[in-house]
Amino acid sequence: MFLDFLKLLGLTLSVVWLLLFGWGYLFGHSVLLREIIIGCLLPVVCFIPGFYAVSKTLGSSWKTFLIAVFGGMLIRLVCIATVFILMVMRTQFHVSTLLFSLMGFYIVCLIVELYFVGRRIAYKEGMPG
Repeated sequence: MFLDFLKLLGLTLSVVWLLLFGWGYLFGHSVLLREIIIGCLLPVVCFIPGFYAVSKTLGSSWKTFLIAVFGGMLIRLVCIATVFILMVMRTQFHVSTLLFSLMGFYIVCLIVELYFVGRRIAYKEGMPG
């Protein structure tokens, strides 16, 4: 399940990057690539261990599972917000580009994680999906 998550996350991020490059090339906008790369890598680095922890609690009780899911989301958001604040204070990054790329890639990673968790729960309960 974890390797399938990594494959789908990689495929999803590849599609998003192709769309970003296509949009930048087609409309001729100067893309602030450094901020977008950081905005992509930070959520991905936070989501990989988070999903691994959530996938390990799927066989546990619902209480343990929900603590892992919501606690993991909180820890990821705190880590991302802390790094964002430090980067804005200490570097000359374009703040809005960095913020929107962080939010966008966080949402993409969260959708992929929720898809896998929902599919796994449906499989365990015997529902089609």
